[in-house]
Amino acid sequence: MAGAFHGVSEADKIINVGVSGPGVVNKALEACQGTDFEHLCETIKKTAFKITRVGQLVAKEASRRLDVPFGIIDLSLAPTPAVGDSIAEILEAMGLEYVGAPGTTAALAMLNDQVKKGGAMASSYVGGLSGAFIPVSEDQGMIKAVNKGALTIEKLEAMTCVCSVGLDMIAIPGDTKASTISGIIADEMAIGMINQKTTAVRIIPVEGKKVGDMVEFGGLLGYAPVMPVNNFSCEAFINRKGRIPAPIHSFKN
Repeated sequence: MAGAFHGVSEADKIINVGVSGPGVVNKALEACQGTDFEHLCETIKKTAFKITRVGQLVAKEASRRLDVPFGIIDLSLAPTPAVGDSIAEILEAMGLEYVGAPGTTAALAMLNDQVKKGGAMASSYVGGLSGAFIPVSEDQGMIKAVNKGALTIEKLEAMTCVCSVGLDMIAIPGDTKASTISGIIADEMAIGMINQKTTAVRIIPVEGKKVGDMVEFGGLLGYAPVMPVNNFSCEAFINRKGRIPAPIHSFKN
């Protein structure tokens, strides 16, 4: 479990706490092999409850000692390059051979839902981007799945439809066309716009690198295999002038 404390100005102080525990969730799922969906979901939810409750206790104690109001607690399962801190491994513990296999998007949606339910049961102050993060370079299981050919950018894009983040820390060939990158960004923007959700794109064209090469980013940013992109052209679409009209649901009062 990791925590982060954030303050604002001297005149308006507040303590917000971020909690993460992918290794704890993965460990809990070891007892779920062969069980039904109900037992699987209850295990994730109860584990998220425990993680959130511990985070809240720490936050309230810090709030008391510092005499600063407690704000929100953000339960976000965020991987690190360390072994055992992987979202992909949680999904695989749920029954996938590798993340990226058919069923991955459903498993991720289930994971996020149960994490949020467990967090909401544990605290009235859950907020932020609660759920699971899926950066490639920071997750050993994701890297392994890419190397096995199980995980593609297209599958990652589908996964972003059911979580609070977009395409994150993905290395692509350095000679990828600007219009292709723009098309990838446009696709992810469309997912966020239509689903009214937070999303983003952090893909990295690496100069001089080709598909299959490994790129070292260092520190918590980890390392990543260079992933292939769809090279069929979208240039005529991307280079149209003007703007895409806002979707109809944006007219809500």
